[in-house]
Amino acid sequence: MSANQTVSAPGRVLAPFGRRVARVQERRVYGAYVVVRCADPDGPRPQAGQFYMLATTDWGGGEGERPFLPRAFSVLRSPAGHGLEFLIEDVGPGTHRLCELAAGEDLLLVGPLGAGFAVPRDGRRALLVGGGVGIAPLAIWQDELGGAPALLGFRDAARAEGARLLADARVSTDDGSVGHHGLVTDLLCEELDRDGHATVYACGPPAMLESVRALCQERGTPAQLALESGMACGFGACFGCVVPTRIGYVRLCVDGPVLWSSPSASSIAHLAEPNARAVAGAASSPKANSIAHLAKPNARAGAGSAKPMPVDLCGIELAHPIINASGTFDAIAARRVFGDALIESFPFAAFVSKTVTVAPREGNPPPRLWEAPAGLINSIGLPNKGLERYLAEDLPQLAALPVPLIVNVMGFTAQEVAELVSAFSGRDEVAALELNVSCPNVETGLVMGADPDEISALLQRVRPLTDKPLIVKLTPNANDVVAVARAAQDAGASAVSLINTIRGMALDPRTGRPWLGGTTGGVSGPAVRAVALAQVHAVAAGIDIPIVAMGGVQRGVDAFDLIRAGATVVAVGTESFRDPAVGARISEELATLAAKSEVSRNGTTLNC
Repeated sequence: MSANQTVSAPGRVLAPFGRRVARVQERRVYGAYVVVRCADPDGPRPQAGQFYMLATTDWGGGEGERPFLPRAFSVLRSPAGHGLEFLIEDVGPGTHRLCELAAGEDLLLVGPLGAGFAVPRDGRRALLVGGGVGIAPLAIWQDELGGAPALLGFRDAARAEGARLLADARVSTDDGSVGHHGLVTDLLCEELDRDGHATVYACGPPAMLESVRALCQERGTPAQLALESGMACGFGACFGCVVPTRIGYVRLCVDGPVLWSSPSASSIAHLAEPNARAVAGAASSPKANSIAHLAKPNARAGAGSAKPMPVDLCGIELAHPIINASGTFDAIAARRVFGDALIESFPFAAFVSKTVTVAPREGNPPPRLWEAPAGLINSIGLPNKGLERYLAEDLPQLAALPVPLIVNVMGFTAQEVAELVSAFSGRDEVAALELNVSCPNVETGLVMGADPDEISALLQRVRPLTDKPLIVKLTPNANDVVAVARAAQDAGASAVSLINTIRGMALDPRTGRPWLGGTTGGVSGPAVRAVALAQVHAVAAGIDIPIVAMGGVQRGVDAFDLIRAGATVVAVGTESFRDPAVGARISEELATLAAKSEVSRNGTTLNC
């Protein structure tokens, strides 16, 4: 195979839908690293290079009120008998708690996720290159290949203990305490000088991967690099783990994490197409996508405890009151990851699309995510294909969902919003439109959703263009959100939704400069729950149209509170990153609470 050719990745192993519980069987220490082994009887055997999102059952509320989000870990090994092993280094509050896990404790996991390594062809030998905790996916890959030489780099002797996890390994350390004194790329140079007819498989720190890429480019050696990026969900929902490639930003969780390098790549930021492009249709695979692989009831509290609560939203009949918040669940990507199990047990009563704009948008540069106390700050930047490609590519796939489709649209002028509303007005696949009015109007400089006159003018312009329900998504960053909601109602809105994220900022602890690529971002998660409840309560007292409420919903009681405050329907956002099937769980918990409560009959208070 020439250095300009690429190889198709094997069909990915699909993840069972939802978060499940795995019992820890063993904890082993290798110097600075801990190996945690757990049982996963309901999961398939992962492929080398795939990863899992991990959290403990007592996740949250630790140092600095973190961790909140799960953590992504490549599979170290998958022993016989449905076992999984993960290599963990204690580098922060999330990994610290995972390192403490002992036999008998429970671990929450989602996976296997992503597309892994592809087998070398044309007689090329495999050569493994790892750095630090990045050696993990190379161990299972070495097993699958039946053996391959490994070149491993570590900071010091304590971390070099991890080399015992692979066979036929040469070691380098930064301080010279073990093996070669220097960089692992020194060993790679020697190995390629000896026999350059190889395919390099590498995982490690970004600087190491860039050096590996450059070295392989010089030699015309194909390489597959397992990258990492800030990740909240692992299944394409959050759009946080993007890296730039020759074809634009790609999400490592669904388009990687393994990407091909190529001789034309001038840096890590210009890698070739991801391996996962070759398996974009893998959602139809029969592997691990049956009802038998869904989460056990013990991972979904309240299952089957009460009947669902049907609800009418602007004439749209919903099986229960729980939907997703726009931009927090990509059903197309999720089906690639979970297969038909997603359709068979879709967690929401309606699906709200990610925002569609007239022109395509790549979104903000990474980093896009920061784990905040009891939540998340995101600066995603509304990446989407644009109206034309959405209609041609995404809408037919979303129309296959077993629930009504609500399309979220945003324009930077009233004319753009009108173009979007008109384009969807005649589409039978679309049940309703949600207008994202949290952006500045470039014609006036005002945020449309923050000014009653702006929202009134916008609705007067677009309301005559469609008979479909128009849901106006309000910004919580308005001086008087009730006045904006009343203006939307008076101008013809069918419903309002609130709250959107609250503007916030995080500073890089090393530099003191803003962390996010967009400087500021939107705060979501439990941190905003009290604000959401207050605004929903105030808006409900000032309007008569339905309210779609959202903000920090994690449990049925959170949804129940928003409904008691005046909401008709409740949307779940950030919590889906932690549990893809959370919509179904919250619906079940909500139904149980409603069945127990007498609030609808005599106004008594439910003690939760």
